[in-house]
Amino acid sequence: MRLSIKFGHTLLIVSFLTLSFQTADASELILDLPVSSATPGAINPAVTQSNIQRTICISGYTATIRPTSSYTTKLKMQQLKSSPYSRYGSTSTSLFEEDHLIPLELGGNPTSPLNLWPEPWNDAYGAHKKDVLENLLHKLVCSGSLDLRTAQSAIATNWYSAYTAYVLKETPSTTPTPASSSISSSSTPQPATTSSGASTILGSPSPSTTTTSSARPSGSTGRCKDGTYSYAATHRGMCSGHGGVLEFYS
Repeated sequence: MRLSIKFGHTLLIVSFLTLSFQTADASELILDLPVSSATPGAINPAVTQSNIQRTICISGYTATIRPTSSYTTKLKMQQLKSSPYSRYGSTSTSLFEEDHLIPLELGGNPTSPLNLWPEPWNDAYGAHKKDVLENLLHKLVCSGSLDLRTAQSAIATNWYSAYTAYVLKETPSTTPTPASSSISSSSTPQPATTSSGASTILGSPSPSTTTTSSARPSGSTGRCKDGTYSYAATHRGMCSGHGGVLEFYS
């Protein structure tokens, strides 16, 4: 697009470059969902429902397993240059987040290319909006209000449908559904790993699908206001970053 501005006898022509994300079909043009055949989602076998209070529900846990930026940037470039993500028509890495489809805070595989894809930052349904869903599902899982497997399936099958149901609390209408709902599980997540011992999660879970767990985890010393548990040895600093302490156990 060109904009002509006249200053006295001088005509200034300003050109604006508009980046157009071209997707595989009309539905993905709207939502920029990952292509399920390339990014079905992969889980971290080290995280299970029985150990969430010792893994993902501990503050700072994801920092211990997050891949290096050099690895994710290299993978992002590879994906943007090849099908299906070359559909975006850009290799500018700053325009995309190399995002985990199933986030680390919900037991997503840290390094599997099946769980990572270049997600647009500035799209109306891009990375920032998905972050809101991830944080809410993490809170529900750690408070015992939602089963881990249900949360993983919801976000991997169609994260925007999950956003509509859990964040907006609306019944999803017509939103694109990836062609596959398979979620890969690898016992040894490595950059070169594709899939091994894949498991399938079927169905479109709703927010009413919950689990209840009133018993506090063994070894926990307090409960935070956001529903997570603390294993801190002292009260000082307990639940920092989690809204403060709801109750002390010892």
